[in-house]
Amino acid sequence: MPTLVERLASSLSGLHRSGVTERTLYAEILRQTLAANDDYYCVWTVWEPDALDARDAEHRDKPHHDATGRFVTSWHRAGRQITRHSVEDYDRPGRDDWYHVPRKTGELCVMEAGVVRIGGQDVRVSREIAPILLAGRVLGVVGTDRLAPPANPPVPLRRAPLSVRPIAATNGSAGLQRLTRREREVHYWICQGKSNDDISRILEVSPHTIKNHVDHIFQKLGVENRYAAALLHPSRAAA
Repeated sequence: MPTLVERLASSLSGLHRSGVTERTLYAEILRQTLAANDDYYCVWTVWEPDALDARDAEHRDKPHHDATGRFVTSWHRAGRQITRHSVEDYDRPGRDDWYHVPRKTGELCVMEAGVVRIGGQDVRVSREIAPILLAGRVLGVVGTDRLAPPANPPVPLRRAPLSVRPIAATNGSAGLQRLTRREREVHYWICQGKSNDDISRILEVSPHTIKNHVDHIFQKLGVENRYAAALLHPSRAAA
């Protein structure tokens, strides 16, 4: 089954394939993903130069961007808050394996407990990174971090090597075929922009039941959010 980071990469790729390139929307998807997964510390993405919207020059040194203007945004937990900042060290020699390896291999990469710089601080995390693929081209990478437990006995802070794993196969069309009749109904109303409460009233079932259906739909389609689920509707696939 695809991991969280693989589902997120699939969602971002699907949005881009449909022509959606608003940076605020992509940033919000990352924020919502982190907010919905309490066991994760940080969710982030690094896009290739001008790969998202061909507007890097307009975003140079803007808030949550760096001097390149590339879409390199991250959200991490700071106490009870979720804070946004630009990704650091993604192109620094000797510290950027977690960016360049999945970018070059096109495969999922896993970093066991090691130190990375997040929000201006060195943090010990385990990390998974997936390439964002479109027609065989790597548009960028997306990553998820979990705080690593303290080592016992304590060990010096260090960078950890990456291991490369094949990306889990995801097939939206096959996922659609696995939906039950009721799940197809819920999926249809998701594609119409309806909320869970709206769908519960339309289908005359409880919001809790609709939430369970939505969770199952996401799992079967290999997506992380409603935007990506809507992109897999048969009417969109035929377009």
